[in-house]
Amino acid sequence: MKGWLLALRPLTRWSVVALLAGGVGCGGSGGLRIRDAVVGGDDGPIDAATSADLGMGTADASSEAIYSGVVLAMITQDEATTSYVSRAVFTTGPRPAIGGCPNCCCGVEERGLPLPGKPPDAGRITIAAAAGATTLATLDYSGNLYGMSDLGWSWFSPLSDYGPVDSQPWSPGDALRVLAAGNEVESFAGVLQTGPPLAGITPPIGPSPVIVDRSQAFEVSWTPEGAGDATVLLRLPRSGSVCYCDAPDSAGRLVVDANLLSTLSVGQNGEIKLARLTISTVTSGNATIDLVGAVIQAGPLVAQ
Repeated sequence: MKGWLLALRPLTRWSVVALLAGGVGCGGSGGLRIRDAVVGGDDGPIDAATSADLGMGTADASSEAIYSGVVLAMITQDEATTSYVSRAVFTTGPRPAIGGCPNCCCGVEERGLPLPGKPPDAGRITIAAAAGATTLATLDYSGNLYGMSDLGWSWFSPLSDYGPVDSQPWSPGDALRVLAAGNEVESFAGVLQTGPPLAGITPPIGPSPVIVDRSQAFEVSWTPEGAGDATVLLRLPRSGSVCYCDAPDSAGRLVVDANLLSTLSVGQNGEIKLARLTISTVTSGNATIDLVGAVIQAGPLVAQ
C-alpha cells in the first residue's frame, strides 16, 4: 500500500485521491512536500517550512514507550452555540508535542500523506463525570481514518480510527474520568482536568468579527487562570493556509508578526480560535497518553 496519497479535511475521514511512486513526507529534511489534491478544496501556496517550523516535535523524545496518544474533551463556544466533542488518537513512538509553536507556525492544512497501516488503538474509551460516573461519551473503533487539527501541527499528521463523538455537556473546570479497555495500546485510566473557562479575551472573540490589520502585528490577550501544564493555542486563518501560535497560560498574551498576516486578502473572512489546553499525562504498560481538556472560544475574523 506504500505510495498511496491521502488528503485530509479536519474532523473528516481520509480518502484516497492519487497514486505516487514513492512515500511522501510532510516537511523536514529529506521529505517531499506536495500540493494538495483535495477535490473541491482550496489550493493555496505551500510554505517552505520544515517539520520543526510546523511544530512537529515530540514532547518526550527519550520516552521508551512503544505508543503515545491523546484523549481530548473539548467545549467550543462559537458565537451563539456551544458544542461538546471528544476525540482520541494514538501513534507509534514518543508523543508529539501539544502546541510547539511559540513563534507561530503556518502551513497548508489540507496536505498529502502516505497511507499508513492501521493506527494503534486502545479499544473502547469511556469518558465520564468523575462525580457520579455518568457516561458523557464513548469512543469506539470506527473503521475510518481521521486527522486531528485541534492541538497544533504536531498532532496533525497521526491518523486515528476513532471518529469525533458528540459528548454530553460538562462545565469548564470539571474533572472527567477516562477509562480505556485496551488493545494495541494497553488499558489505562486517569482523570482529565478540563480547566477553567477563558476570560478577559482582548480583542473579544465572539459574535462580532475580530478585525485584523494586515500591516501590523496582531496581539490577543487573556486572563491567566490555568493551573499546572496549561497551554493557550491560537488558530488563525491565512489565505490558503493556517497559523498556530501557542504560549503558557501564564503568559497572558500571544503576538502574531505582521509578515505572517501579509498574505491575508482584504475583506477575507475566516474563523479565529483561542483554546486553553489543560494537560494531564498518564501511562499504560506500553504507552504515554496526554489527557487534554480544551476550552475554546471561536468567532469570525475579517482582514483589512
